[in-house]
Amino acid sequence: MNEKEIFLKAEEWLLKDLDIAIVTVIETWGSSPRPVGSSMIVNSKNDIIGSVSGGCIENFVFSKSLEVIKNNNFQILEFGVTNSQAWEVGLTCGGKIKVLIEKFSYEDLEVIKKINKIFNSQGKIILATDLSNGERIVFESSSNSSIMNSQKSKVEIYKEKKQFLKIFTSQYKIIIVGAVHISEPLVDLANILNFKTYIIDPRNNFDNKKYKNKATLLNDWPDEGLKKIDIDTKSSIVTLTHDPKLDDPALIFSLKTNPLYIGCLGSNRTHAARIKRLLKKGFTKKELEKIHGPVGLKIRAKTPSEIACSIISQIVLRKNQNEI
Repeated sequence: MNEKEIFLKAEEWLLKDLDIAIVTVIETWGSSPRPVGSSMIVNSKNDIIGSVSGGCIENFVFSKSLEVIKNNNFQILEFGVTNSQAWEVGLTCGGKIKVLIEKFSYEDLEVIKKINKIFNSQGKIILATDLSNGERIVFESSSNSSIMNSQKSKVEIYKEKKQFLKIFTSQYKIIIVGAVHISEPLVDLANILNFKTYIIDPRNNFDNKKYKNKATLLNDWPDEGLKKIDIDTKSSIVTLTHDPKLDDPALIFSLKTNPLYIGCLGSNRTHAARIKRLLKKGFTKKELEKIHGPVGLKIRAKTPSEIACSIISQIVLRKNQNEI
């Protein structure tokens, strides 16, 4: 369950006039099972979505969330193996986490709608919660505040108050050039991992039925299709066609932007020939070092699904390096 799905469900519940409690991991120490910013939501009918620990403390947090909904307050809970309640709700991994539980009602619907809108657009929303009294302030991209410089969800002192800053930004994107046999498992894996996916392929035999509701399909030449997408530092571009007529225009366009990742399917020999062609187009060796070729982590992948796994793993690695 990814963050986008969790907050879409929150919006759905609020539209039904159900009160909800949003539980967020605000601090971690050691080998905690979930990172800062992870969310779980409980509604007044005892439904639950998301996770803050992978199962260790969810039952206890669930009961406390219902208390928050009933009492119209907020709570901060800390869990670790040294807790007096360790045998009941401690973390078996040996780490420690602190969670914030906040009540949201129908009156907060517009905030949740703004959060959901940002997932599919550019920009940023920061939800700042005062940890002394639970008061919330929403900062948007247009806000003239230094707080908008924050890049990661974290506890921070702002205006002499200890605040938790929960950051919401657009989804990471994967743009696949070539509707080939590897594309289908790659799209499936990308969706599981909460990437917004695109497939670009100008060919008439482009079978779009198997990608319905899974990816945005662009029946264009790669350089034209890429112009229709906001390529940014959260975008990964992967060429899979083995055809220079399709791959090279995509690479030329991509190298002139600043994506998170560029990868190309093919052997070492194919990649060497590709580099020679791009050097002749005026790119430097330094610029061409941005291209991962052959694409994917070296896991001796053979089947389309295994190759897709190696590609998505390399993209996730690059994404997580970018977030450090």
